[in-house]
Amino acid sequence: MRRFLTLLLVIFIICAGCAKKPEAQKLTKLNIAFQQWVGYGPLYLAQDEGFLKEEGIELVFIDEQLDSARREAFKEGILDVEAGTIDLLVSKRSLDTLVVAVLEIDHSFGADGIVATEKIKQIKDLVGKKVVFARDDVGETLISVLLYKAGIAMDKIDVLPVASEDAAGVFLDQKADAVVTWEPFLTKALTRPGAHILISSKDDPGIIIDTLNVREDLVKSNPRLVRGLMRSWFRAVKYYQEHPVEASKIIAKYYKLTAEEYRKAVEGLFWDNYEDQITPLRQEGLVSIFNTISKIKLMNRRITKIPSAQSAINRTLLKGLYENSQ
Repeated sequence: MRRFLTLLLVIFIICAGCAKKPEAQKLTKLNIAFQQWVGYGPLYLAQDEGFLKEEGIELVFIDEQLDSARREAFKEGILDVEAGTIDLLVSKRSLDTLVVAVLEIDHSFGADGIVATEKIKQIKDLVGKKVVFARDDVGETLISVLLYKAGIAMDKIDVLPVASEDAAGVFLDQKADAVVTWEPFLTKALTRPGAHILISSKDDPGIIIDTLNVREDLVKSNPRLVRGLMRSWFRAVKYYQEHPVEASKIIAKYYKLTAEEYRKAVEGLFWDNYEDQITPLRQEGLVSIFNTISKIKLMNRRITKIPSAQSAINRTLLKGLYENSQ
């Protein structure tokens, strides 16, 4: 009898080992695109460290630097998510592109700026000078706001429009007197003899804010999925802040930088934690700069109508992000 029971036990163990293994977790793919800005690095970190996977998400990174192409991809339902500056959100919403900002990614604090030749000492010295930057992009927005505050019309400068990734090179080739760009291109532009930072986002940190933008219909139909993406972002930011050396090694390869170069590049920005973003003051600041940029874009004929900030910025998922998993 003992032998029989032992045999049954062996058979049971063997059969248990042969049982069908549970299927691997099926991940929901989200297509995401953004420009080559170092502030978006934690998105790569969230993917590589498995933070997104734990939320049931896989990001599919699409290399599309052109904002107009991303705008059309949103309208066609090809693109689900993007990281982008607040001015690009203004442009999209003015053209009835139904995407909404669900959280702030970063604030530029010196990582964006204007690099100029030694003869240009202040903003008013740009009048009549050749300034290179990308149209309908953050560079145009930065200089537009700075000129507006100085009481100088945009048409008082000689604009040399190029693709954003080419702006620093044009300045280095001495084809322009100044360039408006961001890291890592900002550091590159400074290698021109006599070049200096005329003004940067450190001098006016409220202008350039990056946001995580999601298709409006996705926010409405699958808020749980979007919340998972948001939690992954905050988790990645916290990981970077606690382990900058290890995290920068993971991220740097996506920007063709060394880990040390990446850490240096992000010194000019700051990532907010969750607690910072849920304050009423932060909401007011985001709405205020959205409206200011809208006003200037309309004045400069870059948009044809003022979009609604309240419709473009969705805070409902941010509030209670960790209390509500539905």
